[in-house]
Amino acid sequence: MYKKYFDAHFHWFDHSAFSDRLSSNIGDLDTKEYFLETYGRYGMTGGIMMGNGEIEKQGDSLPDGFYYCVGLDQIACTDDIREALPAIEKHLQREKCVGVKLYPGYVPLYPHDECYVEVLELLLKYNKTLAVHTGMLAALSGKLKYAHPIHLDDIAVDYPELRIVMCHFGNPFLAEAAAVMEHNRNVYADLSGLLEGLFVTEHFVKTEELYISNLKTWIRYIGEPERFLFGTDWPAVKCDEYVKFIASLFDEKEIEQVLRYNAYQAYNIKYDTRTCVNDQ
Repeated sequence: MYKKYFDAHFHWFDHSAFSDRLSSNIGDLDTKEYFLETYGRYGMTGGIMMGNGEIEKQGDSLPDGFYYCVGLDQIACTDDIREALPAIEKHLQREKCVGVKLYPGYVPLYPHDECYVEVLELLLKYNKTLAVHTGMLAALSGKLKYAHPIHLDDIAVDYPELRIVMCHFGNPFLAEAAAVMEHNRNVYADLSGLLEGLFVTEHFVKTEELYISNLKTWIRYIGEPERFLFGTDWPAVKCDEYVKFIASLFDEKEIEQVLRYNAYQAYNIKYDTRTCVNDQ
């Protein structure tokens, strides 16, 4: 029987060259319809789409049980952000919009850059969550220095009431990512994007013991599994196989919380089985 899960980090790119390449690598189709139909059968109960592209077009036509973070991946300077603030606020007024996603590294700005101050204030105003890309970049043109997880410490300390999700657990900067989480209890980590492409969990766990051990070490170092969220970063991986991989990192008694419920806390989503697809 498939484990049920809430996918707290996936993308619908709408047939970009980048997403077409990723989906082709795993034998999937890069469409919303394919994602919902295929993984709904495998146990997906809902999720959070991380926005990309034009702000005005993000978050439309989401089915019940699904939410989104408005993504600022095309924001590259202070003037861009100021111009986008009315649109960002309009998104945050929607129930379906649970936060803002920053893309440091892809965008040449540190997440604690002062140009984001008004965005952070809007998140506090509407009690929404900040999600931030951290760690390795999919594109070779970006700069890793902006995406290092240590930079979240500045935001977390200065805004202790703000919930922050460190996307990808800062991978491969796991020690620094864990240090930021230990220092700031308002920081969560999603475990999306730790792998890419096709893999078989049972084989990967055996052949990559050092990497698995490293992941487990820093997860255990935090000692609070309730602060880790399941996400896939689809179309980077097949979601059903990624569930097995993430489940292998936790004790059996912790798995359901990580796969399903921790995201509701991190993103302040009121859980209701009537609004979650395939959640019976």
